[in-house]
Amino acid sequence: MLSYLTEQLNESLSHHGVVTDVILRSEHSLVEEEETREVEIRFMEREEEGKPEAKIYLSLLPDQESCEVEAEIAYASEGVSDDAAARLWEKARAVIPEISLTEKKRYLEPGKCVESSIVLDTHFIVQMPANEEEAGALDQLLERFSADLGEILRIGTIR
Repeated sequence: MLSYLTEQLNESLSHHGVVTDVILRSEHSLVEEEETREVEIRFMEREEEGKPEAKIYLSLLPDQESCEVEAEIAYASEGVSDDAAARLWEKARAVIPEISLTEKKRYLEPGKCVESSIVLDTHFIVQMPANEEEAGALDQLLERFSADLGEILRIGTIR
């Protein structure tokens, strides 16, 4: 399922931007005797300094026949107003209504923020298609997701 979905998603994403990296991660729990696998796909509108990058995570679920697809787009937010962040989220929600916004701040001392970012993320679950009809529906879903992600990346930076 993971390799099939990675291949299909790479194909869909290539119509809307540039896949800059594909990483396979495998973790084996020493306590629970289980292994988890995940693919991370990095995607940009175009490879250019300062442009936002999407990270798409494909996580195989325990049934081995379904996968969670999660996309995150992080923006540096030092000096960005709450209004600018709200406008970014509003524009993103016009494309993907269920997208969420998370603000992250890193402090090394009380009251002294050294790093802050805003992350837009969305996720959904897909199943391995059992027939051609389901494969076609999955292709349409991945194409729509890829187009939406490309559109959100074109929104650009926040200011």
